[in-house]
Amino acid sequence: MVELLCDRAPVGACASLSFGAAIDHLTGTVYGSAPLWGDESAPYDLGADLRRRRPDVNWCLVNDVTAALLDFATMHARPGTRRVAYLTVSSGIALRIADLEQTRIPVDDRGLQGEVGHLPVTLTHPGADKLVGLPCECGATDHLASVASGPGLNRTAERLGFSGAPQVASWLPDALATGEPGARRLLELCVAPIAQLLRTLWCLDPHLDLIGIGGGVAEGLGGHYAAEVRSQLAVATSYADRGRDDAWLDDRLVFCVPGQVDALRGAQRVGDWLPRITR
Repeated sequence: MVELLCDRAPVGACASLSFGAAIDHLTGTVYGSAPLWGDESAPYDLGADLRRRRPDVNWCLVNDVTAALLDFATMHARPGTRRVAYLTVSSGIALRIADLEQTRIPVDDRGLQGEVGHLPVTLTHPGADKLVGLPCECGATDHLASVASGPGLNRTAERLGFSGAPQVASWLPDALATGEPGARRLLELCVAPIAQLLRTLWCLDPHLDLIGIGGGVAEGLGGHYAAEVRSQLAVATSYADRGRDDAWLDDRLVFCVPGQVDALRGAQRVGDWLPRITR
């Protein structure tokens, strides 16, 4: 990969890379990528390797979800939007949040933010106890991505006894369109942890005015996925979460369609944000 990038970069270029891994936005050190490298967790300083091999190139490495967030925010944030988030539900799951008032993306001491796919999954939805112990690509079990990612959808289908579990992406949209009860139950269980994540985000940050949801799972299932998320968010769970009506969600939640958010386009925008990606 490094050789390919170095071979393709023109002399003296400014190369902005959108990279699908947990990466330190300030140094270019990669900490892991379950979809790419499974349970490998040894840090790899990709940025240093690229700069060593091609010192003439100005390398700018950014996580693909961060890049997608920047593109989403540019296209969808309105005047007065305080904080904006982008959540991808695809081969993996991750979230990024930007503070538009300060033009700032906060990161932790390792330069990371929002690797929510590898947090413990909440399995409190009725019937979700059947999903305990599902593996994650990172080698652990019972992560958010274990259930709600693309591979998680396959695992959940298999755990529920669907014969075509490995090919779930090919038959699930049609099954949902015809109202097949098993398909609806499968989607309900895979969406439940995502809905719980959204509730938690809004509880912790009332100024999170806009959230975009994209990625292969959300975009591939389209309106079925959006309807299930909205349906679950409409349910009151406590006095702290009284449910969200359609008008409230319409103002704060965007379900992206294929091609609407471009991480490569976002990577080109990252130069304006780099000084404000701060620990």
